[in-house]
Amino acid sequence: MLPLSGSSSFVIRVHMDQYDSQDYADRWLSDSFRVLQESPPGFMVYIHVEMTKVRALIDQFRQAGVKVSYSAVLVRAAGLALARNPDLHVLLAGSRRLRPATVDVGLSVANEAAAAPVMQLKDVPGKPLPQLAAEIEKRAPEVRAEDSRTLAKLRRWGWLLPTAWLRRWVLRRLFSSLRFKKLFGSLQITILPSVDMVSSNICGTTAVLSMGRVSERVVVRDGQPAVRLMATLSCSGDHKLWDGQRVGRFFTEIVRIFESGELLAELPGVEHERPVTELPALRTAS
Repeated sequence: MLPLSGSSSFVIRVHMDQYDSQDYADRWLSDSFRVLQESPPGFMVYIHVEMTKVRALIDQFRQAGVKVSYSAVLVRAAGLALARNPDLHVLLAGSRRLRPATVDVGLSVANEAAAAPVMQLKDVPGKPLPQLAAEIEKRAPEVRAEDSRTLAKLRRWGWLLPTAWLRRWVLRRLFSSLRFKKLFGSLQITILPSVDMVSSNICGTTAVLSMGRVSERVVVRDGQPAVRLMATLSCSGDHKLWDGQRVGRFFTEIVRIFESGELLAELPGVEHERPVTELPALRTAS
């Protein structure tokens, strides 16, 4: 502080660059990303989907006192799509394949670290939408709390493997296990409502399905511009298991479920019809 004439004074603040080291939790997570990026996804496909009927579905459930979110609808639709296309429901580690007895889906849950923990939702096709939505809402805080406890343990004990090459050796062994891959489910889903489109170039299981925000956009309907509620879905994954034709079938079934009103039957007392809809075209990015 430097005094001036009279009673006034001022303070000079100097902003300096700050350096620090990653704690051991961050080091383990960084090495996890590094190992997963050694086997990047072999494809990335995206599709623009109209969500008008999904929004109406959510509103009808909520009017009946059942809280349902876009996340729950997407998880339910994806699980049904996998069950109806059993050749997509497979895991691969090295030369060993696993076809799980149930369709389990992993849902990313944002928490304090850059790597989001994954909530494993078992037997998604066997759970009606209200049950699935309630489970997601109930378990999300539990998954975050468990992840925070795991990070605290890594900060405390992560030094037992102090070198990066040793941590990565352990992680490679772990990630190459079918038992570990099964923890993510046959499919991992991530939703980021703050952006229009999101995709993943890190894949710990067969495929990652991503969705950005649901918002009004201008689209062409019957040759005329129209405002519709839209979302962009993207899918990236293991090209050794899925190819473009399989991804196309997967997306086609999800869109059919979205637009048919099929999930409305899971609200007791509501009847619905299943109209034939025209499905949007796929776009592929290499």
